[in-house]
Amino acid sequence: VLTDKLAQCISEFAADLSRGASDNESGIQLKAPVESITLVPRPADSGEHPEWRIHTGNGRTLEADAVCLALPAYSSARLIRGVHQKLASELDEISYASSVTINLAYKRDDIPHPLNGFGFVVPFIEKRSLIACTFSSVKFAGRAPQGYALLRVFAGGALQPEMFQLSEDELVRRVRGDLRDLLAIERTPLFAEVSKWKQSMPQYHVGHLERVRRIEACVAGLPRLVLAGNAYSGLGIPDCIRSGEAAADFLAALD
Repeated sequence: VLTDKLAQCISEFAADLSRGASDNESGIQLKAPVESITLVPRPADSGEHPEWRIHTGNGRTLEADAVCLALPAYSSARLIRGVHQKLASELDEISYASSVTINLAYKRDDIPHPLNGFGFVVPFIEKRSLIACTFSSVKFAGRAPQGYALLRVFAGGALQPEMFQLSEDELVRRVRGDLRDLLAIERTPLFAEVSKWKQSMPQYHVGHLERVRRIEACVAGLPRLVLAGNAYSGLGIPDCIRSGEAAADFLAALD
């Protein structure tokens, strides 16, 4: 919902920009994965800023005054390697884990637990298949009709990478066993939806803050480049929003 709304706002803004300008390329480019970016310097006496060129998989080259890399660190590393090897190497050192989310829908009466909270986290020492569970229909409005409940279970992560390799049926079976023990749910869910997120969770190992400072120093040496995302100073959606807003403010302030 969040990304769809952002895409809609960008598209509407781009339509306003391009009105009356047939050659304007503003907007969202679909089916155009970025293959590489290059930095084209300008003569010192030209008074012009260096120009970024963005090369896409559909054979197009986009020209930009500035670039924001709002990507996983390993993807940013791949794109920036030809421009700044040290920055790419630092980005590559941020490791990632894969995760799985399983959404399960129930009739509210089929869940004996009062769901008097937003969810729970399970310590690794308990050797469960799930690592956390959010009571989505309690935490967020509009997630389930009256008389129903939606649970979101998290599995995998850095400590249980083997969970990511399991089939969807096996994941649901194991998670239902845990929910039977922890929430006393015996009934079959109305539906279960499994989503696998490969290399989605950056790991903040010891020394991460120092690495981020080195990354920031490298970025400061490049003109009109900014990084955003959850690889640097926060994993959650609010952290990503804060990071994106800071990047937008930086770009908006450029002359």
